[in-house]
Amino acid sequence: MFVLTNAWSKVIRHKWRSILMLLVAGVMIFGVVFAAAVSSASDKAHGETYQAQAPIAVIRPTAAMESKLKGDDASSVKKYMTFDDYGTYAMSLQQIGVQQPQFSIGISLPMKQAGTTKAIAGKNDVSSKKTGGETTLYSYYDKDGITINPWGAFKISQGKSLDYQGKDGKNVLVSQAFARKNDLHVGSTLTLGNPMTSDTYKLTVRGIYTYTDPAPAGHGSDARLAKDNRDNAIYAEPSVLTVNNLLSDNAEGWLNPRFDVGFKLESVNQYTAFTQAVKAMKLPKGFQVSSPTLEHYNATIKPLDSLNDVMVKVRIGLYAGGGIILLLLVGLALRRRSDEIAMDMIIGVTRSRIGWQFSLETLIPTVPGLLIGGIAGALCAKPLGRALAGGFATPAVSACWMAMWYSIAIVAALAVIASLRPAFAGVPRIFDAREEVGNATADSAKADSATQSAVENASAENAESKDNDESSDTENHTDTGKPSANPDEKTHDDNASEDDTEVQA
Repeated sequence: MFVLTNAWSKVIRHKWRSILMLLVAGVMIFGVVFAAAVSSASDKAHGETYQAQAPIAVIRPTAAMESKLKGDDASSVKKYMTFDDYGTYAMSLQQIGVQQPQFSIGISLPMKQAGTTKAIAGKNDVSSKKTGGETTLYSYYDKDGITINPWGAFKISQGKSLDYQGKDGKNVLVSQAFARKNDLHVGSTLTLGNPMTSDTYKLTVRGIYTYTDPAPAGHGSDARLAKDNRDNAIYAEPSVLTVNNLLSDNAEGWLNPRFDVGFKLESVNQYTAFTQAVKAMKLPKGFQVSSPTLEHYNATIKPLDSLNDVMVKVRIGLYAGGGIILLLLVGLALRRRSDEIAMDMIIGVTRSRIGWQFSLETLIPTVPGLLIGGIAGALCAKPLGRALAGGFATPAVSACWMAMWYSIAIVAALAVIASLRPAFAGVPRIFDAREEVGNATADSAKADSATQSAVENASAENAESKDNDESSDTENHTDTGKPSANPDEKTHDDNASEDDTEVQA
């Protein structure tokens, strides 16, 4: 109880230092717990979660080839891969063990603006006779086609999504920017024209969409041609192409559709095997295998990776900086405690108990800080990660315990250091000052004793002289009644008496 009372007294006496120790310990463990949660989430995102993806592979032109596909040159369609070409590479799925191959098929055609329908202008538009039109009509045969859309994923902001099994041949989706330009709403009608003839088609707005991915270079507001601006893309149900006879085996010019086939795979390992198999079959020059779904997934975890890179450095800084600050505060608390240690030892307090007191002075403010910071870090890890990692949650996991133990180990080490302070206050050093005072006192006592002895000796001599004088006076009085036979004797006696008096004096 003595030790605890003394330790608590010291903590309260130096309250600002104690509060600072509590805050440093709390901030340190809060930060490292959150950093551990982010690190664990990043590892999982690149490991278990990544391997669990079901990629969709596509075979598309490289950036160099895409630049050669001129939007105002109809001969560019000859460089497209045909549906039969895709069928050849589909055979490689059986080679890698896919028993029931599945595909997502997309088809696109340029379409002219017609009637009151107007496209968003490009930066360097030319005649629709050269480009085939100012808009692009896309048709996917299932919802997975949207996930591999080359112009980015989108969401329905108004209306309904497409009915991929619908047969009326009219329903389409338009972008919010396109709808705003043409004052279109859900249920409105728009008119598009055939890219090679004067035929027009009345279509119905089933929904309005908004892109959720950033625009690829050259396909946003920076598009050279209107049809290359992704906001001019009109997504249609498959029946729109068939009902309006927009597909033909003998199509010419811009009526040649551009196919985009997605190969559905079950795992990342299958995607890797498919890529190798297709390359072994020799892809057409200027084409490559990629996976828009994996690219999209990697883009979603990029904010998490950036946050993790920062938190790795922060965690190191918190361990080092927090440990150093706490060490300095503990060192400040142990300064000028030699007299206190000495007094405690004089009254019988052992070194171990004094060391335990110093340890408690370190633990009393830091342990509550560790508890508060650790609990707060565990509770705030998930929402804080969602806010800082682009919506990617970073819940506290078992890895956070290791970060907590490291923080606890730092505080424990500081407590041990504090407990060793009395061991360096040796007994000779403690009583050095008191020995000097004792020696001075002894010397003074010896001097006083010598002085007292000299005084006593002088007093004794004076007393002895006095006794002698009294004896002489008595003898003189006795001889007074008898006359001296010799006058010289009296004179001699008087002289002797005077000499005695001078001696006595």
